[in-house]
Amino acid sequence: MGRYLPIFWVFESYPTFFSPFSLTTEQPDISMDTQVCFSKKQEKVKKRVIWGIEVAEKLQWKGWELGKEITKNLVLKNLSLKIQKIKYRPPKTKFFFTVIPQPIFLSPGITLSLPIIFRPLEEKEYTDQLWFEKAEGMFCVELRATLPCHNLICPPSLQLPMCAMGDMAEAWFCLDNVGDLPTFFIWESPSPFQMLPTTGLLEPGQACQIKVTFQPILAVIYEVQATCWYGEGSKQKTSIRLQAVAKCAQLLVSIKQKRPEDQDVEGFQKVLHFGSVAVGCTAERQIKLYNPSVVSAPFRIEVAPDMLAKDQVFSCPTAHGIVPPGEKKCVSVFFHPETLDARTVDYLSIMTSGCASQTLLKVVGFCRGPDVSLQHYCVDFSWVNLGECSEQCLWIENKSDCTAHFQFAIDCQESVFSIRPAFGTLVGKARTTLHCAFQPTHPIICFRRVACLIHHQDPLFLDLIGTCHSDSTKPAILRPQHLAWYRTHLVRGLTLYPPDILGTMLREKKLEQDKNGALMIPIEDLEDTPAPQYPLIPPMTEFFFDGTNDMAIFPPPVSIEPVEVDFGACPKPEDPNPVPLCLMNHTNGKITVAWTCRSDCPFWVTPNTCDVPPLKSMAMRLHFQPPYPNCLYAVELEAFAIYKVLRSYNNIEEDCTVCPSWCLTLRARGHSYSAALEHHIPQYSLDAPKV
Repeated sequence: MGRYLPIFWVFESYPTFFSPFSLTTEQPDISMDTQVCFSKKQEKVKKRVIWGIEVAEKLQWKGWELGKEITKNLVLKNLSLKIQKIKYRPPKTKFFFTVIPQPIFLSPGITLSLPIIFRPLEEKEYTDQLWFEKAEGMFCVELRATLPCHNLICPPSLQLPMCAMGDMAEAWFCLDNVGDLPTFFIWESPSPFQMLPTTGLLEPGQACQIKVTFQPILAVIYEVQATCWYGEGSKQKTSIRLQAVAKCAQLLVSIKQKRPEDQDVEGFQKVLHFGSVAVGCTAERQIKLYNPSVVSAPFRIEVAPDMLAKDQVFSCPTAHGIVPPGEKKCVSVFFHPETLDARTVDYLSIMTSGCASQTLLKVVGFCRGPDVSLQHYCVDFSWVNLGECSEQCLWIENKSDCTAHFQFAIDCQESVFSIRPAFGTLVGKARTTLHCAFQPTHPIICFRRVACLIHHQDPLFLDLIGTCHSDSTKPAILRPQHLAWYRTHLVRGLTLYPPDILGTMLREKKLEQDKNGALMIPIEDLEDTPAPQYPLIPPMTEFFFDGTNDMAIFPPPVSIEPVEVDFGACPKPEDPNPVPLCLMNHTNGKITVAWTCRSDCPFWVTPNTCDVPPLKSMAMRLHFQPPYPNCLYAVELEAFAIYKVLRSYNNIEEDCTVCPSWCLTLRARGHSYSAALEHHIPQYSLDAPKV
């Protein structure tokens, strides 16, 4: 049967008895080719307790080689409180053997290591048993020597967390390589389960965590089998039963801090009303999402698609999220209006996972802009002597809480009228003082209607009137009443006639005055249509249809072409050639034209003053002489045209025939950069490139 190894045992606790488990100093006679194997990963040996003796269920040999002896120790431990007497029988086969069987006496708490030697002769699996006998009975320990093999193990089943339809749940389990060879594996899992990683390679004794994801599309109970294929040709398999439950998620949508207007007329649909919000500002309101179900409720929020995505004024940064079971989540909705005086209506779709349910939320908001007004819309400087300057003040006020940006469309340096400040910012509920000045350069009637441009509001118009007298020339003094009469005469077609002709027609009863003192053609039949009155013209229409771009509400009595001149590059030493201008008189009276001229202005018009006969034109020239090199120049030149008869108040018999002057503007620009230098070209951007 082989070579037996004698050992001698003595008791430590009971010296009167012979103990077979105390080794002497004599070394056992063991062959030099016997090898004790130690696994890198210590496998947990399953033990059992039989009649007070703790012993392993089996001993297993792996990774053995032919011709080599491999020894393993079988450990027996006395867990009882008495001395245990044990006998054992040697293995039956010649491949497993141990020391010569002797009675074993184990004191309480004493441990015995019994060496078992395995000597293989063929490459095959070996099995045997080692029997032990006690007074109570017999038991055995299985001895097994296995060949290298592929062997992967995993838990038999895995229960995943409950999940909402369309959501995802995760769980992990351990896949162990308890075999002796590196093993490649691949998972097969039915939908809606997925194993990660799907494939991999495990070294002997290695283990890896397998992640299982569950994404149900139906609210049902799932119980499926996932299979792991491995080994040579992937013919071996191990499987795990996957169990999960999918439920429908539910979300209840409500409005946080609900207002009375948050309800439609019928009272059925949810309405989130932002009220009136200043243009350019952002308002925030919140909605509450409550999840009454037992599973997490993933959700998605979408704004109804618009024709122009950039025009969407409602936004919800929380495009998606999850509400845990039984909890609430607040979501912010923002309103950022850009279109003035517009009521915007849109819809938010709150959808749960899998689109099991959807809530449509109506969002409404109104955009308000600044509310800017002037204290007066007409500043009357009356009359001043040539060379003097008159000043008056008025305030500009913003009654809204929205910030306003304003700018007066006038070149204060090149006009007889000036406004300080000509532009600025008005915060909400603020007021600032405007200083208006009148400093004429010719003895003439001066009237200019200046537009005040306001961001996000229709323009305002300020009438500036003043009359200049000199020692020799004293025109008729223009008053605000004359402006009212002039506008009425404009509708009635009487402004193309000079005051002397209108006075003659009034004396000859070809004209008469209405109740307001304005001139009108006599009405022969009482049933005829009454005399027309000056209409209410929208501010934007008046601003754009001012006659400067071949668009006018009323044809201009006096015009000039061109209205804009660009001299381009005009470097020294040569001055550019003058640009010809054509001034046309469309009236039936002779007019006088006078250009406002500052001494230091690089642009000027010749002749400075002139008379133009009725229905005739006059040739003029625009000059440009840049005083400094490498500079940009741009101005708005100003001229006033009046009926020549108005140059003396003695020529006016009827006050209602006094006509204000017409203001002509000419924009001119140029630069003095040389060819070797490039001047800065201004760049701008528009928030709406196309309207």
